[in-house]
Amino acid sequence: MTSPVETGIANLADALREQLPAGMVATEPSAITALVRPWNAQVTARPSVVARCRTTADVQAVVRAARSADVPLSVLGGGHDWAGSAIRDGGLLVDLSGMRQVTVDGAEARVAGGATVSDVLDAARPHGYAAAVGQVSSAGFAGLTLGGGYGPLMGLVGLGVDNVLSAEVVLADGRVVTADPDHEPDLFWALRGGGGNFGVVTQLRTRLHPFATVTSGRFAFGWDQARSVLRGWRDLTASADDALDLGLAAMSTPAGLVLATAPTWAGDPAQAAEQFARVRALGEPMLDNVDRQALADTVHASDVAFPRGRNYYQGTRILPGLTDDAIDDFVRSAEAMPATCALTAHYAHGAATRVPVAETAYAYRDEHLVANIIGAWTDGDGAAESAWVRDTERRLDAHALPGGWVNLMAHGDPRAQDAYGTNTPRLLAVKAHYDPDGVFSATPLPQ
Repeated sequence: MTSPVETGIANLADALREQLPAGMVATEPSAITALVRPWNAQVTARPSVVARCRTTADVQAVVRAARSADVPLSVLGGGHDWAGSAIRDGGLLVDLSGMRQVTVDGAEARVAGGATVSDVLDAARPHGYAAAVGQVSSAGFAGLTLGGGYGPLMGLVGLGVDNVLSAEVVLADGRVVTADPDHEPDLFWALRGGGGNFGVVTQLRTRLHPFATVTSGRFAFGWDQARSVLRGWRDLTASADDALDLGLAAMSTPAGLVLATAPTWAGDPAQAAEQFARVRALGEPMLDNVDRQALADTVHASDVAFPRGRNYYQGTRILPGLTDDAIDDFVRSAEAMPATCALTAHYAHGAATRVPVAETAYAYRDEHLVANIIGAWTDGDGAAESAWVRDTERRLDAHALPGGWVNLMAHGDPRAQDAYGTNTPRLLAVKAHYDPDGVFSATPLPQ
């Protein structure tokens, strides 16, 4: 006997096939498995219907049909969310992977909702430009940008949210609105930090910047130098030029545990040698490689370490800085780390910290470190790796700010209550106005 849910799904699929081009609606489990390939293999949820959208009109039709059939929906862009928030088990998946167009017009780009960071950087590169965001090229551009948008240019040009000029959004009732400073200003404010919790973002208009080529370095220090390098890195970040992006990572290599850094200099090339000499002087590097290269290539290189299809379990904490006690806990966590995992920190400074907190929904505007605790494994149940992530989160809690970066949180994470600080009341008011039924839940929101 067919259940009401099954009947609703079947009716929805029939309605969508009448409105979308042939072959754009999938209901067979094998076809859905082939289409839905999240970055994290641990995400096993699968929708009952996949609607492959090519245009904003397609998205409108899909949203309206799902609401009419009372079937929950989710939106898939880059599929890079480790917690799998883009996929609702048994629901309707609005698949934007066919909407990856990027149009460059001078120092601006129009970016379709399914485009990746790679799509944007590669499109901008021939014009001599780059976008603000990008640490992993396979991440969805809209999701990364609207969730905050960290990247190697943030010291110079701010976060991704600071560079959004407008957004085209399909709302829960199927209407299309353009949000910018003069049209739907509350929605425009909320999108920049609150992300896809208000509708389906089918296009962003974003600033580009003339930094297609940068100087990038890769350094690695033996673990016996870890504490001294971390203290030196702390001093270096305190006086860093806006054009110098500084991140670091503890990771296992064939040579053993190392502390690695891959700084990017987007300033005057004539000053690059001086800037990288300061990084080199942090210790005695066992790897020392500096090159002038496309920013797109620098970002692409990050994909190799954490490829699509591996198993992941992640945590994150935002730290106001590295105290001596925080350094000790960072080192202890790294020394307990399974070989396939990594512990990273990215330093936010410069232009990203000069925007008033109330300017966008994204609330972290003082200098800070985003610690990313990455559990990764190929075989097995990941119990040791997941336990290490949780232990590291607890260890860093003593040094962390309230809340955290919601792009790296799973739904139900209690820290979401504090993730927007003083912006929380306004954010929830915008949510209640534009999505009163809670149709969209791209990232955790305060309750």
